[in-house]
Amino acid sequence: MNFDYKILIDTREKENRHIVDKFKTNNIEVDNVALVIGDYRIQTGTYIAPVVIERKGSLDELIGNLLDKDKDNEGNNRFIRELNRARDSKTRIILLIEDKDFYTKLLTGDYRSKVNPKAIRGMVMSLEAKYPNLSIVGVDKNTSASYIHTTLYYHLRQIMKEVEKYG
Repeated sequence: MNFDYKILIDTREKENRHIVDKFKTNNIEVDNVALVIGDYRIQTGTYIAPVVIERKGSLDELIGNLLDKDKDNEGNNRFIRELNRARDSKTRIILLIEDKDFYTKLLTGDYRSKVNPKAIRGMVMSLEAKYPNLSIVGVDKNTSASYIHTTLYYHLRQIMKEVEKYG
């Protein structure tokens, strides 16, 4: 199956030069746009696949997002609102933590936050239970670009196969 595509990168995504450089090295077309959900998406023609990758540079960044006290009227901070938007729009969201040892650090409390490790672990692990469209993945920073590209590409490819097969 052959199709043209590009990776959409949210304009607010910062400190991602290592990812953008790898995309350019591998001739992967990118477009910087304001995304409502996530940091990375994939598009072919005018179709944007219902899968996003939300990248966190570390477990500490994720914890900071979860503990953000700037909440809306319903008690949700920006990160939780984003997860709600993904769920409500039936979009699969992959939370990419750039730390291959993130789960070990989560278990051992090896992070800067002084919040009880059991509480943090419960907060993080309960996300997948609360949001069935969410997967949490930890990868080495050096492989982030490959993970993002490959994951988005194969999700789009599967959708294209199903469209071809079922119309």
